[in-house]
Amino acid sequence: MPYKVIKEGERALITSPSGDSRIVNGPRRIYLFNERIQYLNRYTARPDQYLVVKDNNGQIEHAPGPCERFFNPIEYDYIRVQNCIKLDSNHMIVVYKQLQEHIERRIISGPCLFTPGPNEWLHEFIWHGSDGDQHDGKWKPKGDRFTMLRYVPGYMYYNVRDVRTNDDTLIAVKLMMFYELKDVETMLNFTHDPIADFLNAVNSDIVAFASKLTYEEFLQQTEQLSKLDSYPQLVSRAQRIGYNIAKVVYRGYNAPAALQKSHNEAITSRTQLRLKAEEEEMEQNLVELKLKRKHARAKLARDLESTRQENKQKLELMRREHELEVTQLTHLSQLRKEELEKKIALEIEKAKHEMERKYLSELKKLGVDMTKYLVNQQPHYKVNKEIIVGPYPFEQSQV
Repeated sequence: MPYKVIKEGERALITSPSGDSRIVNGPRRIYLFNERIQYLNRYTARPDQYLVVKDNNGQIEHAPGPCERFFNPIEYDYIRVQNCIKLDSNHMIVVYKQLQEHIERRIISGPCLFTPGPNEWLHEFIWHGSDGDQHDGKWKPKGDRFTMLRYVPGYMYYNVRDVRTNDDTLIAVKLMMFYELKDVETMLNFTHDPIADFLNAVNSDIVAFASKLTYEEFLQQTEQLSKLDSYPQLVSRAQRIGYNIAKVVYRGYNAPAALQKSHNEAITSRTQLRLKAEEEEMEQNLVELKLKRKHARAKLARDLESTRQENKQKLELMRREHELEVTQLTHLSQLRKEELEKKIALEIEKAKHEMERKYLSELKKLGVDMTKYLVNQQPHYKVNKEIIVGPYPFEQSQV
């Protein structure tokens, strides 16, 4: 059929028998005469994507989205849709860029959406990774590959194996290390695997610590393994590569089965002896406590009786002092009463004489004969002639 329809949003490549070609955009209806039509594939990129376009001349272009391109085999070698790199908070990537004379390195920190350029590539970190469960403390080289670096504080479990004490005892020390990345540039310049540096440094510190102690001394000083002072090489190496060791926690140890069995038996024996000694000590302490309590009760009884007698004597003395004080107050009150009565009687008598004097003075002023008045005021006595003086009758007749 010579007629072809190119829909809206489509694009087609029309090739003539002579090899010439042209691009036709839709919507369009065209007539083909000995020509071949090829509908072009459309590639679209969302805002979080970009298109990698390689020209036939070898040039590569990264077109950030949202955008679209039609694959024209005459112009392009390929077109690919790639996702942009999404960086969250506390994440970063290391980007290298090829310039004319040198290579530039820069660090991109999140949160952001990063679209690499055609002459840029990401640094791939190849570090020691956990071999199985990280709590087992086993690590293997090149076990962790990534391009996005986290710079939040982290931690790791590690078991230092084949540690030999001063008495040739082999043990495994279990540790937990807390670290924090402080300087990314220093880390990139001075190490390619900081985890390996940590493992080697802590191995050296643990071997140096255990080599000076016997097995029993090691068990008695395990609390030192939770102090940073016991890890000078680890702390020093971490600072040189841009890290900071915040804390190291001692999680215990493992020993060979035979040694552990012997050690457990010794611990059991010592525990039994200690329990027996503690039991004897508790019995002695109980007897001593009973005697002390008995003596304390006797002393308390004596003190109570002494206090009771003292209180009784004090009460008796207070009672007598009170009675004496009451007697003295009563006597003093009686004396004051009598003195007051005498004083009142004297005042009354004095007032009576004063009134009488004034009365007589007034009478004198009125012309009253005071002599007659005073004589008349004297009481008159009536002589009883029948009074018999003496026991004899002849004296009665004379009277």
